Amino acid sequence: VLKFRKAAFCFSALVLLAGLAAWIINGGFNLGIDFESGLSERVQIAPSGLAVSYSDPSGGRAATLAVSGGALQLEIRDASGVARTAYSPSVYQDVEALAAALEETPGITAEVIDGSLPTEGLISGFGFPAELSETPFVVNFSSGAATVRTDEVREALSALDGVKVQTVGDESAGVFQIRLAEIPGMTQSELEASVKGLLGASFGAENVVILESNYIGARFSSGLITSSVIGVSAALVLILIYIWVRFRLTYALSAVLGLIHDVLLLLSFIMIARIEISSTTIAAILTIIGYCLNNTIVIFDRIRENVLINRDGVFERIMERSVTQSLTRTLLSSLTTILAVLPLAIFSSGDVRLFAICLIVGIAIGTYSSNFISPNICNLVGRINNPAFDPMRIPEKKKDDENKPEAVV
Repeated sequence: VLKFRKAAFCFSALVLLAGLAAWIINGGFNLGIDFESGLSERVQIAPSGLAVSYSDPSGGRAATLAVSGGALQLEIRDASGVARTAYSPSVYQDVEALAAALEETPGITAEVIDGSLPTEGLISGFGFPAELSETPFVVNFSSGAATVRTDEVREALSALDGVKVQTVGDESAGVFQIRLAEIPGMTQSELEASVKGLLGASFGAENVVILESNYIGARFSSGLITSSVIGVSAALVLILIYIWVRFRLTYALSAVLGLIHDVLLLLSFIMIARIEISSTTIAAILTIIGYCLNNTIVIFDRIRENVLINRDGVFERIMERSVTQSLTRTLLSSLTTILAVLPLAIFSSGDVRLFAICLIVGIAIGTYSSNFISPNICNLVGRINNPAFDPMRIPEKKKDDENKPEAVV
């Protein structure tokens, strides 16, 4: 542990400097809609495949178009009940085949716009489920090829001040996260209409699909920032008091400094990876604080036990031995937790995936910190407070015993 302290401190310093550089270059954190008042929309620019309409001269039936399990689903309701028909992409692989199948239902008209589009790229936006009428409802499909770039979307929205545009996922999908600061005098619906109108003017209104739309007021966002800072600070203070009572002040200060180091490293990763700061991110940080503290407490407790067993030993050697004894347990528990969370980071999406990624990185940071950073901080803090550092009030050696061999640790 001690022989690697310079390398560990240098590595942590490099990561923190990289995070600071990313913070300066990017102009701050990538704040989510929770912390930045205004409008946040996720849109997809994708070609329209067909336009579906419905006409029932008798007026006794209604038709609804929905998406279930990635397949288009048609529901016909009348006095006798509901009839559902699902059109699986594995059966109807292109828009031409899908349109022909839809028109087999009486009253349904499916006009093909682009018959070459694959039906597996069906996009489910805010328009679903759609009540069909004589006015055609446009269904969009992702072609799988990049059609719109981020700078083109940014240029289309240049009339709006302070707009931010980011690509979500694979660029070929054409999904973009758009953030717009609150504009005095404009309501949420007016902001949404402005964004959709500008995008429609550049890429065609029928090709713009709204996937998600959120609006947060200034009072709520500022209150959430304050609550988050208070929550993290309160957690660190309570941890300081707990370890102070459980061990000693030197251990408490070392553990809290180690936790601050872990949080800063995780924030550096978030900054470098441009991960959005949201309520989910704060939840991940608080979770990591608890996990890292558990690893640190286990090692400190082992140090205390070994000190009591070998009171005449040298503290540095006792610390080395304690970390080595706890290493297998720490690595196995961390690896098991990462393996449990890894499927969420790979197969899930949205906030769950974001939480899982932050958790995996935080666990790795905590494992590294509890073994290489916190014990060395404990040694340094003790030496600063007292050059003859005595972490557990180990009795000083008598002069007569100075020539005796030290106890093997």
